[in-house]
Amino acid sequence: MLCEFHQGKLLLHLTIPFEEKPKTNLPSDNLKYYRQRKQMTTRQLAEKLDIVPSTVVMYENGKRPIPYDVAIKLADVLEIEATLLCDDFSRFLSVPYTEALKSVRTALRLSQKAFAERIGIVPSYYYKIEEGNRRPSRKVYQKIYAALETTSLQTSLLGEHPLQ
Repeated sequence: MLCEFHQGKLLLHLTIPFEEKPKTNLPSDNLKYYRQRKQMTTRQLAEKLDIVPSTVVMYENGKRPIPYDVAIKLADVLEIEATLLCDDFSRFLSVPYTEALKSVRTALRLSQKAFAERIGIVPSYYYKIEEGNRRPSRKVYQKIYAALETTSLQTSLLGEHPLQ
């Protein structure tokens, strides 16, 4: 900030940095943006949550989804709305998604194989997801959600989580 006295008036020259918000609204991008805005390192943020820094890095890089309960804690530390760090995918993973998938599939009266083919994934991979032996990726979740767009069953995947 520069000050200048000119013709009996004090003039202030302010430099205001304009921040560029993330172009996407993905939780990973929002986490990184708001952490940096708070001038915190990944280590400092991890210590506040009692997790290892590499976990925060994986969340920020989109390598691991931010669990719903962790998103709530992160939002509290960063003083932001939890909705910035949670999306339908993180909500889907926080509900018993194996049960949600099974109930949607049975409501459609489809076998595991037929449901896998309908959503466009390999049946053996779908079996592992429904049994809880594999966690679906964001891409697979999007395929499931898209396949259900013509039904009223999309919301059944998400359970009830009031965001704070």
